[in-house]
Amino acid sequence: MKKWTYLVAAGILLGATPVFTGCIDNDEPEGITVLRGAKAELLKAKASVAAASVEQIKAEAALKLAEAEVKKAEAARIQAIADYEAAKAKEMEYKAELANIQNEEARADLENKIKMYAEQRAAAERAAQQAAAQLEVTLMNLKAQLATQEALYEQALKDLALAKNTLTEAQQKHLLKWTNALDNAQKDVKSKAEKYETAVKLLAELTKTMDKTEAKESYLRTEKKAVEDAKAELDAAIAARDLAKEYAEKEIEAAGKWEEEMLALEADLKALDKKIADLQTERTKVEMATAGEYDEVLKARQAYMDLTGYTWDENLKDFGEINSSKEEIKLNDIAISINEPGLGLAEDYTITDSYYYSDYLKALQNGNEFQLSSVADINRLKETIKGCALTPNGEAWTEENIILYTSRLENAKVNRDFIKGQWEQAVKAFRGLEFGNPTSFEGFDKMEDAVAIYNEAIKKYNADREAMDAAWDKYENVSQEDQDKRQEITDNWTKTQADNQAEYEKTIAEINKGLGALEKAKDVAYANYDKLKTQYDQIENPTADDAKPYKAAEEAYNKADAAYIDAHKKAWGYNKDNGDGTWTWIKGSREKADDLRINKNVIAEKDYYLAIAKQVEEYFKVNPNDVLYSEYEKLYNAIYGYNVGSYHMANNAYQDVRTALSYFNSSFGFSSDYAVIDAAYYYYDEEKQTTIPQEVKAEDVARINKYNLRDRIYNYSEQLYGYGNRNRLIELTTEEIKKEIEERYMANNPDASFVPYWYYTNMYNSSYGAVGKVEYYTAAIAQGNAALQTETKAKIETLLAEMDAHLAAIDAQIAGYITDVIEPAEKAYTTAYTTLMDKFTKIDADLAEAEAQKFAKKPVLDKINATIAVYLSQEMKPDGTPVKSTTLDDLRAELKGIYDAAVADVYERETTLIEKKEALQAVIDGTKEPVAAQQEAVAEAQAALEAAQAELKAASEALQAEIERISATDAE
Repeated sequence: MKKWTYLVAAGILLGATPVFTGCIDNDEPEGITVLRGAKAELLKAKASVAAASVEQIKAEAALKLAEAEVKKAEAARIQAIADYEAAKAKEMEYKAELANIQNEEARADLENKIKMYAEQRAAAERAAQQAAAQLEVTLMNLKAQLATQEALYEQALKDLALAKNTLTEAQQKHLLKWTNALDNAQKDVKSKAEKYETAVKLLAELTKTMDKTEAKESYLRTEKKAVEDAKAELDAAIAARDLAKEYAEKEIEAAGKWEEEMLALEADLKALDKKIADLQTERTKVEMATAGEYDEVLKARQAYMDLTGYTWDENLKDFGEINSSKEEIKLNDIAISINEPGLGLAEDYTITDSYYYSDYLKALQNGNEFQLSSVADINRLKETIKGCALTPNGEAWTEENIILYTSRLENAKVNRDFIKGQWEQAVKAFRGLEFGNPTSFEGFDKMEDAVAIYNEAIKKYNADREAMDAAWDKYENVSQEDQDKRQEITDNWTKTQADNQAEYEKTIAEINKGLGALEKAKDVAYANYDKLKTQYDQIENPTADDAKPYKAAEEAYNKADAAYIDAHKKAWGYNKDNGDGTWTWIKGSREKADDLRINKNVIAEKDYYLAIAKQVEEYFKVNPNDVLYSEYEKLYNAIYGYNVGSYHMANNAYQDVRTALSYFNSSFGFSSDYAVIDAAYYYYDEEKQTTIPQEVKAEDVARINKYNLRDRIYNYSEQLYGYGNRNRLIELTTEEIKKEIEERYMANNPDASFVPYWYYTNMYNSSYGAVGKVEYYTAAIAQGNAALQTETKAKIETLLAEMDAHLAAIDAQIAGYITDVIEPAEKAYTTAYTTLMDKFTKIDADLAEAEAQKFAKKPVLDKINATIAVYLSQEMKPDGTPVKSTTLDDLRAELKGIYDAAVADVYERETTLIEKKEALQAVIDGTKEPVAAQQEAVAEAQAALEAAQAELKAASEALQAEIERISATDAE
């Protein structure tokens, strides 16, 4: 807490040293005993300071939250930039590779990869933007908390100003040091908070900026100004230090001279304020004189923003995000007219397009290719033209390729014929099938054999299950009966014990009741005796007759007491003297009752174990050696023994039926329906609450659903003729297919004079199944033969050159718009802005220097002024005689402390300037990334803010302590 060093070093102010760490020495100093007259307003001011201190704690907590968000943003930026750079590198690599790839499949694969990495890059950007946004939200919360803190401290200072009206002049001067300290500490917090805010905002901006060059430019633009500000602050701190040194070295003895120095200090402060006011007045004059020019700057800036879509960031005082341009730019129409039957090309239409310049800027900013629908249309047309000379795989047509495609044609014919054979067989079966009856189909005898084996296995399994269940029921009934009887015996024993306990407790209750009655009678007799004896003792000269009442009462009490003691012995027992030096224990009624309970329980326990033994004997008569369970277990193993039990035999037979059904159906192309066999095997008997497999008939299990067969025909038909012809029961010829294609094309292109190759091949390949594949290869081979002609190659080259000319024209229009519209608008704005700002350069520099001087010098001036004021203040003793609270040596020690604090401040600001210069140079040299440098700047700004908050807290606690002392003095 360097700013408090001058107070701590002095150690003699008012006879006590303030310790600004939260612990205030509340012992009243000798010199303050004359401070009287503080009113309720002073206590109100103290409460205001305390309330502001509470809000300060919340602000410190908010700062810690901001620190955590800074760390999160740092981590998010590191991950985001790594993901962004990796994705961008891959994207650029594949884009470069794409330029040299002709194969369509390979191009499609590369384009998908480019799209994937572009999405990854965008996701990295979004992650960084989200982290930056969260950081800005947290900063806003901190700003709000600090603003509340500032408002409360300002209110506290206002309350203190009002409270001073109730104090003596000496008290006011004495309190001045603490109020000035609080005021200056709060202003320092505000300054440090603004610097922290600026640092965090720049960090947020850098966090979401993926482009390293842009990030560097943004950092340098901001930090160069920060270095200039740091230099101005250092110069001001040096001036303040020199001022403190001047006063620390003054050799003034007379109090009057010190009063003159106070007046000089006040004049210095007023001169600073006047200088700033004069400069602000001068600046206002310049603003008024250039108001028209400023409006022109705003108009030029808005015109540029309307064209480009840029927004204005008031925090950064620069262009920010790109939204949308207001003007839509229309491109020249492009007439496409190609009629080349030899190439299979028929294109006749006009391409119209427009764009927003902001979209062009966003693409450049993100490192993406600017997408125009017209460019995409022309590129697609180029690919179509190139395709006239390429195989469907993107390779150039050669004699070898024609041979290859001829081989593929032969394979396609084989596949077509195979599928057609299956389709014809299914159609034939469908037309001749009697619905649901499978007995006439080949292979049904195997189904009958499997079902017969299944039925025999089910009979055996069900019989075994019935026998096993009966054995289990018998065993379970005998076991349950045994358990029930055992439980009955146990319940009887438990009841007997409970009855014995109840009888015992009843006896004890009766004994206690009798004892209670005798004890109560004894207490009543004693109370009567005590009352009569007290009355007797109050008689001045008692007679024998006077004593009779209390003596009779005494005798009655003794009898009652003897009766209670005798009953107590009989209840609890006692030792009887045998007269020979021995004693015999005589049991009381309580102990006898307990003995009786124990004896009854012993008898009941013997009866319990005897009854259990008899029940065990009875159980083994019925189930000797657990023979009933052994019988059950034997039957269980006969059913569930591994691979030999009747359950496994039945399950195997069930699976065999399903397998036979599958073979039976698949041989005819049917889909198998296992519903009948599954329902029979897993039949659940609701009455018996268990699964009981049922026997079945072969014709029910293998029943054929004609609609299932129709679905099979649909599948074959789709494979053979395509999805659009999946329900055919009659053949679709190639002539019919060709006619369908031509009619569809002409319907969509009524002005066309022929159907191009590419449409035939696309339709054959995508819409007509195996038959279409044959025609596809046939058409492709025809196209290949045409492509090998010299005349065809020349036509393709001419058409591609035309398309490239169209693309070049589009690029020229965009470039022309930039040259003719955008660049003049930008120049108009920058010229107007630079011209206007040049008129403020000197006045702003002078104003900044003056404000820096005031910010650095005012706290020092306040401290010196307050210290001299305390020295000069006259305090009065209770007898009315003046007393000095501080000596001249005390004053000089305090001034020396102020100087030491100013020296420390210069050192700190000099260090800050050096660090900022080094960080700036490191970024310029490329040895440090802007984000890393700014992270360090945020950490330094946070440390400075925390230190300022600590200073404010110390000043607040010191002020509260002084108010407490003054209030306590007033109370005296």
